Amino acid sequence: MQTVPVDKITINQLTSAGNVARNTFYYHFDDINQLLEYIYADEIVTQLEAYKKQQNWLDGLKLLLDYIDDNRKFCLNTFRSVNRGLLEHFLYSVAFDMVTGVVMDLHPECDDKLRDEIGNFYGLALSSQLIQWLTSNMNESKDEFCERMNRMLCGSIDNVVEHNQE
Repeated sequence: MQTVPVDKITINQLTSAGNVARNTFYYHFDDINQLLEYIYADEIVTQLEAYKKQQNWLDGLKLLLDYIDDNRKFCLNTFRSVNRGLLEHFLYSVAFDMVTGVVMDLHPECDDKLRDEIGNFYGLALSSQLIQWLTSNMNESKDEFCERMNRMLCGSIDNVVEHNQE
């Protein structure tokens, strides 16, 4: 995906490049989309598990920005393909997990429904901002991006929880 858009990659190209039989690919994956999901999960999602606390969520965001920056062509090729939804879902899923982790860290008594509503709202906002950053040629520095996200989120989770406790 550094040189060929994902829409143009075939299973035969992958198995030839990997020097494996076509059946070997299908033993592990149903299709290229499932392979992409595996790559994103393996390369970044597992690393972000440690960043679901209020005091270190920005470190997790920086790690994600570094991954996107280091794999820009890969991410853009995913985004600009029919697999665009896969990247959007991946970023949303990561953002949702980080936000709900922060909610649970700040307010362990928070109702699951409210926690998920907060995660959904801020997860969508954060993932949309990540996509905008990626597609705008990353004009904003990673530090500026993180500072902006922190300004938007700082105190807002506390505010939502405090105003919606039963």
